[in-house]
Amino acid sequence: MTMGISSIILCIMIGLSSGLMTYLTASGMSLIVAGTGNINFGQGAFYIVGAYICYYVTSAGLPFGVALLVGMLVPGAVGALLEIVLRPVHGKDMTFSWLIMLGFSYIMCDVLVFICGYKVRATPIPAFLKGVVRVESLGLAFPIYYLFTIAISLAIGVILWVVLNYSKLGMYFRAIISDRKMVENLGINVNLLYIAMFMIGTGLGGVAGALNAPISGISPKAGLTVFASVMPALQIGGMGNMKGCLPAAATLGVITGIASLVIPTYYNCVASACMVIILFFKPHGLFSKGMEA
Repeated sequence: MTMGISSIILCIMIGLSSGLMTYLTASGMSLIVAGTGNINFGQGAFYIVGAYICYYVTSAGLPFGVALLVGMLVPGAVGALLEIVLRPVHGKDMTFSWLIMLGFSYIMCDVLVFICGYKVRATPIPAFLKGVVRVESLGLAFPIYYLFTIAISLAIGVILWVVLNYSKLGMYFRAIISDRKMVENLGINVNLLYIAMFMIGTGLGGVAGALNAPISGISPKAGLTVFASVMPALQIGGMGNMKGCLPAAATLGVITGIASLVIPTYYNCVASACMVIILFFKPHGLFSKGMEA
């Protein structure tokens, strides 16, 4: 196998890893959009909070698994508080929720600057995830940590799919999306369901940030750029369609990975370019709208 093909395969794997972490962030946003009609412009803030938590928890000597768990739970708890703030504007003009969430994102970034400073932090890869898996017959070496992020992202995706399709909570979520009044008339606490949606959605953003922390440097303002990288997957998959997020994010990740090898100067523009082209022909994305996992 030539070195060129080896490089392409490695870029595809790295792109898939990035795409699946984008899927976690985008699916969290998609759940909130499907349930409340609000686009969570603050998802980038939850992402970077999860990354910082991973850094500080691992720096304290705690296991990496604990860092991932806390990196998901803390953003989820903050997301529950955000839902309470946004509750009066659910179902109303989305401009109100957009402004609140965008303002929240900037506030969170400034809070992180106050607490952590501007210094870029580097989270070390855990010792048991360092190194590579070699396939000598093919002349390939796969970084273990990237394989780990792929496996964990897919595992979380499967758990999410099972919860949304086969649990009572998922049944309630689908019901509230279809007919909120009917759910209220059944005596179910709709507000608690909205809180659960925000907790899951923002928690997914947080764990994605925690997973990515050992790969990318962490800075407070990085949260503001996450939304731009997630939006193509969200739009191409279909706004509010969790089922569409996975193929959209994974495909965009692979395409971007290959582009980083072919056009390294402009590869960051590839996902947005794909979004513009696809939305020109399919304004609502490639998949039908709806909360499907």
